[in-house]
Amino acid sequence: MTPSRSLYPPIKRCLDLAVALVLLGPTLLILAVAALACLVLQGPPVLISQQRIGRHGNPFHLLKLRTMAGPPGIGRAYRERDRLTGYGRVIRRLRLDELPQLLHLLTGAMSLVGPRPLLAEHVLAAGGGGRRHEVRPGLTCYAQLELAEHGYLDRYRQVSLDEEYVERIGFRTDLEILSRTLAVLLGPKRHRPPLARFEPDRAGIAAGRPRSEARDPSSADATT
Repeated sequence: MTPSRSLYPPIKRCLDLAVALVLLGPTLLILAVAALACLVLQGPPVLISQQRIGRHGNPFHLLKLRTMAGPPGIGRAYRERDRLTGYGRVIRRLRLDELPQLLHLLTGAMSLVGPRPLLAEHVLAAGGGGRRHEVRPGLTCYAQLELAEHGYLDRYRQVSLDEEYVERIGFRTDLEILSRTLAVLLGPKRHRPPLARFEPDRAGIAAGRPRSEARDPSSADATT
């Protein structure tokens, strides 16, 4: 690791704290409104907690706004669309269900940019996660950008992209990912950011891995 890259982790942590503190006030206001709407339209609980695998393989409890009703069924959670409530659809469309994770930036469990934290069983299914656990998990990364564009993501492709991020980690890389993420969030539904180097895993699809298994495993809402 070059000297500049070895100095970046503490700088990255300071940037995470600065952004979290700036956004804390508006985020708490939005969460208060969302929580009230949840209580009226869905009833308690407002938040759900899932154990995910973080930096160095250490588990932590990830917070999300509850968007689903009823007990989880058999199979991957993203197939259980019948459990998604009307309120939940709106919250997910506005991408507000992940807002509580801003608190993880304050505690240091997560970073703005980094591999999405996975459930333990998904880490095992992906072969252990490789080098992705060398850094803090994040709110966005290369894999989430590819998922937003193509609508599916092979789990092996996700690990590959996450390991590429670990190799390229730095201020310019994070800035590029954040700018592309803002383009996806604020642009038209099918806005296409310049992601030509991150093509879908066509080899995996050709080998017979179904697209239904390629949805973002980090978004699984198995207890909501």
